[in-house]
Amino acid sequence: MKWFICIVTICISCVAKSQGVFQLSDDKPASFKFELINNVVLVPLTINGMPFSFLLDTGVKETILFANAEDSIYLKNQNKMMFRGIGIEDGVEGILSTENVIEVGGVAVDSLHWLYVIQGAELDISSDVGVAINGILGSKFFDSFAVKVDYQKQRLTLFPHDYDYKKSIRRYNYVPLMIENERPYITANMLVDTVWTGGKMLLDMGNTAPLMLFAFLLPQFHLKEPYVEEYIGRGFNGAVYGKRNRIRKVTLADFTLDYPIVVYPDSNALFMSKLAENRIGSVGNQILQRFHLLIDYRKKALYLRKNRKFAKPFLVNMAGIEVRHDGMIWRRELVKTGLPKKQEHQMKPDQGITINLANDVFQYTFVLQPSYRIAGVRKNSPAAAAGIQAGDMLLKVNGKPVGRLTLPKIMSALQSRPGETLRLTLQRGDEQYDTRFPLVDPIPF
Repeated sequence: MKWFICIVTICISCVAKSQGVFQLSDDKPASFKFELINNVVLVPLTINGMPFSFLLDTGVKETILFANAEDSIYLKNQNKMMFRGIGIEDGVEGILSTENVIEVGGVAVDSLHWLYVIQGAELDISSDVGVAINGILGSKFFDSFAVKVDYQKQRLTLFPHDYDYKKSIRRYNYVPLMIENERPYITANMLVDTVWTGGKMLLDMGNTAPLMLFAFLLPQFHLKEPYVEEYIGRGFNGAVYGKRNRIRKVTLADFTLDYPIVVYPDSNALFMSKLAENRIGSVGNQILQRFHLLIDYRKKALYLRKNRKFAKPFLVNMAGIEVRHDGMIWRRELVKTGLPKKQEHQMKPDQGITINLANDVFQYTFVLQPSYRIAGVRKNSPAAAAGIQAGDMLLKVNGKPVGRLTLPKIMSALQSRPGETLRLTLQRGDEQYDTRFPLVDPIPF
């Protein structure tokens, strides 16, 4: 997916209350399952007893709720405030609500939690990911525990303060962690052609790209071809665009990953005064999920160990179309009901013998299914050459109706091997059309 969560900074006029911290029920480690969808971590969470699904993000400081007009939830002690971040200059008005009871994964509770509320339309990320996302759980959560992330088993483990977790990180490598404004930073080095560059990078679980670099902040850095210019994420005031290419390698401590993909956001998308000093970019979730990792803010430590995904190649959209979830629609389907086991002979007192000769094995049913729309087409891509346009409705991928596919499945088809043929059925207005074209890697190794 080409999507990342922007960095959020918050301006509060005057709040004279203290925020709580998350706590476990006892002094033992606790764990719970999460979902890994399109390279983002989604955790179950309740707010004052109501269930939600939140994105877990080290790149955001606070807890943010996306509110919709039809939502009904009781929030305490509301105060107006402003949000600022990537993709915005003037800010977005929101609400700060204090003293809320937040429970994460059924194991961690904060009964004095501050919650920042913005209108969901201001940051519509659910359609990019393909599932409902109700908000963002930020670094306040990581402030409360040492957090172990197992991307393979999709499980988070929380360790109480002062707990000795050494046995849990055997064979892990230690990486120094810098904590600034409650956000974690590490040092990364990148080989671009034959030139090494590096510096302070945000450890950003909300960024789905492998790496993000602010090229305009790097002296004597020149972005070389091949690269593509396209949509790379979403900020508060809409889409963020930039460039994307591959570099030779990136090193984190003793680990080296080959040919990672890097995104370079346009300089006008950044709220420069809010960037941490000397920061040059971010390490995103496509790299982090290649490790077993433990993050400990209090000890300023990151522990890493390779997992089974470490050596897998970094994939890119080879079709050149950006697909977004476009809501749910009712579709009529012809379904097989099964043959009757035998003909029925019924004896009725006043009608004699009745023989049922019905042999219908199909019937129509209505099913609520997802719909998908083309949000953008990359210039000079195979999709552009095939005549696909933004706004077209996607109906089938390689012969399969999209109502039976998730957005990750669709994106997987777009990230297949170069040279494979992609077959699509689309609708533009009242007209349906079929097209097919070979996939082409726009930024080959």
